[in-house]
Amino acid sequence: MDVVVIGAGATGLAAGYLLSRKGADVTILEASSRPGGLLSTFEVGKEHRLEYFYHHFFTHDAEIHWLLDELGLSDRTIYRPATMGVFRDATIHPFNGPTDVLSFPAMSVWARLRFGLSASMLTYLPGVEDDEQTPALEWFRRWAGEEATEAIWEPMMDVKFGDAADRIPVAWMAGRLRQRARSREGTEEKLGYLEGSLQVLVNRLVAVIQEEGGDLQCDTPVEQLAVEDEPVTGVVTPEETINADAVLSTIPTPILACLVEETDAEYASSLRQIEYMGAICTILSLKESLSPVYWLNVADSGFSFGGVIEQTRLIPPDEYGGRHLVYLSRYVHADHALWEKRKDQLIAQQMSELQRLFGRDIGPILNNHWLFRGRFAAPITGLGFSQLVPSYDSPVSGLFTACMPQVYPDERSTNNSIRIAAGAVDAMGIDTSFLPQGPSLAGRHG
Repeated sequence: MDVVVIGAGATGLAAGYLLSRKGADVTILEASSRPGGLLSTFEVGKEHRLEYFYHHFFTHDAEIHWLLDELGLSDRTIYRPATMGVFRDATIHPFNGPTDVLSFPAMSVWARLRFGLSASMLTYLPGVEDDEQTPALEWFRRWAGEEATEAIWEPMMDVKFGDAADRIPVAWMAGRLRQRARSREGTEEKLGYLEGSLQVLVNRLVAVIQEEGGDLQCDTPVEQLAVEDEPVTGVVTPEETINADAVLSTIPTPILACLVEETDAEYASSLRQIEYMGAICTILSLKESLSPVYWLNVADSGFSFGGVIEQTRLIPPDEYGGRHLVYLSRYVHADHALWEKRKDQLIAQQMSELQRLFGRDIGPILNNHWLFRGRFAAPITGLGFSQLVPSYDSPVSGLFTACMPQVYPDERSTNNSIRIAAGAVDAMGIDTSFLPQGPSLAGRHG
């Protein structure tokens, strides 16, 4: 079976590996100059690499553990305790478990109790993960109360979805909380990472696919599908037409819509109904740590970032030549003012905001800084979103898709990329039952 895979991100490479493992002849086409997609890395110092956008695994991620074992990378997996905090009312508060919640001074005692109860309901109450018609913020106002919603949930949802926050269903929030809860032992959460960065995984996948006879072509955008009546017979690139028995798209749905417009306008229209948020990540290399917290949620207004993720609170600075590495993260629409802001302007603004947040000038401890933007970082999973999730087996005969919306109601992750890749390969009629499935909710819809 000849298969063309469009896109060499985590999903495309995982699909390429599974297809090659089962004897298919695979050609992977990537429009950019290198494979990896959202797993792409850059050099933060000699022989030290870091992802453009922060990544980690969870202890219950069965699919990625299986893949790492298959590729001989299990011994490079690192699991360490991770801490969380909330910046509220100009103060950093620890936020790691019930004790921290009950002592959180930015809410009254009654609000703290309702916050803890509502979080437990979302995490453990059966059926909440199926409620796609109730907005999460409406649900929080009912069960957590106005005070807890305004102090915690509303700022977090705003950072993630902007002006779409009030139409995100409680199903999505339940999926997110359950994903994190499974990675806890008591009140301690452990997160995983790969020694040497996820570039190690990308490189190994590419090497094995090529060893199995697969072909990876970068700088090779797909201009259109090759269709002779039906089914799809391959793809057209700027250089050639590549014939195939099946085509698997792993690219964002708005881009796929352009490829199928002439073949199936109705399908293209349904794909365009899925909106995406872009991600902006500033990465700082510092001489010293900013705080003892790995993941700091910024719940006060007036900041251009909603998360301060200190990578070197998970992976020690020694792994990066003594550098302390920090992500400043924000999700925005492509028409948001921050998206268009020049790098020097945004960095200057964020340095001022960091001084306000941490109470000191960050300039003297700054080694270097980088800025990355991802246009299709996360779909906006609005009310009734399951009705928009594309099927692995598209209405265009011979065309299959594995895409980020299929992860819903779970949160996007490398593990879930592997899961939906397996789902698409299975839809082609190629058995993937050998791959274990963890408790993730990904792949339920579509």
